[in-house]
Amino acid sequence: MFGFSHLFTISIITGFIVFVLLKLQSCNREKLKKQLNPWLAILILTQITMWRVIFLFQNEFQMSKDLPFHLCGISQILMIIYLIKPNYKLFNILFYWIMSGSTLGVIIPDLEINFPSPRFFAMFLPHSILVFIILYLLLVQKEEPTKGSVYHAFIALNVYAIFVIPINLITKGNYLYLSEVPAVNFSPIDWLPEWPWYILVLEVFFFCLYRIIYKPFAPAKQPEAAEEQKDRLSPEEN
Repeated sequence: MFGFSHLFTISIITGFIVFVLLKLQSCNREKLKKQLNPWLAILILTQITMWRVIFLFQNEFQMSKDLPFHLCGISQILMIIYLIKPNYKLFNILFYWIMSGSTLGVIIPDLEINFPSPRFFAMFLPHSILVFIILYLLLVQKEEPTKGSVYHAFIALNVYAIFVIPINLITKGNYLYLSEVPAVNFSPIDWLPEWPWYILVLEVFFFCLYRIIYKPFAPAKQPEAAEEQKDRLSPEEN
């Protein structure tokens, strides 16, 4: 972590995302939605399938960690659904899950094997593609998280965690890092308490992170919400 290959990869990812987003800014939004969004969905589906096929051929596929039940994995599936049929409730969830989970996955990856192993690419490419797509939806398609979305995304995360618990028991996995502290070579992780108390710490951390992520959108939403409330009032109330 934070070695040459890691930092170089982050630089390439950042440069590529910035370059493509700048190019897309001048394109017609509706045309992009019709022409680009389906291809992005196909790209994600290809990623989900391709890496697991590679691991199977290499006899490295493990039920305990290669099923799409980590936050990035389920976010990929939900993003495919969103790109095919946009829904603001789904966007509210994906916005926080990707901006927190996928971004952290690039910055502090849970990775045992370095470049140029397939697992190196399987870690960085899916996370980076999700970050690119959510920024594309924000900056090009002008989608924004709505008021109250922090709570919706946080509740959705906890509901999903309940679903993942039996999967971890069956596969003996650590999906969503509910079974043990993430095995990441990042010293602040060592400050976490033992199971299950570290889960409560992560709960507080991600809730605060969601609030911080929403901050840039909160000022713009408050006047809009006030205006909508005013419009709903009757003439006598006004």
